[in-house]
Amino acid sequence: MAQCNDLFLKFDEKIKLKPEKKKYLRTSRNALREKIKGYFEETLKVSKPQFWGQGSYMMNTTIEPIEGEYDIDDGVYLMHLADKKEEDWPAASTVHNWIVKAVEGHTSTPPVNKNTCVRVIYKNDYHVDLPIYIKAEDAEHPKLAHKTKGWIDSDPKALTNWFNDEVKNKGAQLKRIVRYFKAWKDYKKGNDKFPSGMIFTILAANHFVEGYEEDDDSAFVATAQEIYDQLNSSFSLKRPVFPEEELLDGWSETAKTNFLNKLSNLIKQGQKALETVDKKEAADIWRKIFGDRFPEYTPPEERMDKGYALQTSKPAVLGNHGRSS
Repeated sequence: MAQCNDLFLKFDEKIKLKPEKKKYLRTSRNALREKIKGYFEETLKVSKPQFWGQGSYMMNTTIEPIEGEYDIDDGVYLMHLADKKEEDWPAASTVHNWIVKAVEGHTSTPPVNKNTCVRVIYKNDYHVDLPIYIKAEDAEHPKLAHKTKGWIDSDPKALTNWFNDEVKNKGAQLKRIVRYFKAWKDYKKGNDKFPSGMIFTILAANHFVEGYEEDDDSAFVATAQEIYDQLNSSFSLKRPVFPEEELLDGWSETAKTNFLNKLSNLIKQGQKALETVDKKEAADIWRKIFGDRFPEYTPPEERMDKGYALQTSKPAVLGNHGRSS
């Protein structure tokens, strides 16, 4: 069967966050941190907050979007309130306003005060989300400032640490599988409801299928099948760490059915690509799944030289993980 692992690895290089872009985003994030620290020390006259990166940027699963903006999450931890009892904390809306004031004028677009964060938008197709936390000195977990719900349980550090442990146990291929799911969503979503990047990350880690270390195409389809079987049986997913809340609440029956149909179609088309003998045909199927960012396959050119053909590259080596040779 056609071996497309090399094409998947090229695809991963195409979609993942490039080092130069990551450095640029880090520079912007650090400048924001300094501005917020200055506001707290000079205007509020309190000790400066600490920061902890979170989300896909810290997990190294960020992809380049086809359209839209990069998203960086940078948690702001209010250290000057850590020794206070929760009943003495300011309202969540108040601390949101502090961060809004701190970052005003930093970019040409005004900051957006969202329910769970303050968003700073840059003109170069990216934004930085600033969720705000207090971790009391005697508390095991921090609380998030939700603009309408008040202070709610949340521990993004725990999720990052959980995922990093999963990668240590299962290998770097897991990160690539997460990026492939995000790229599939990016290409196929349109106006339909899809799980968030965080949910895809947890699903991929929970249902990662080992045994295809050198076959990302097989690993991706096998993991997709495991995810489908679970969600088709019970459309539910709990956060694997505190506060362990249900993450798939709020999905209508129509939205569930539509997503499961898309996932089922992905599996069927992916299996067809795995079973296709011709590598060019297999690559064409994957391009229908992921779009034209997935590389085309051009068969090795042959040329006549002194009466015999020389191949310009070595033939693909088939793996033995569930494939027929």
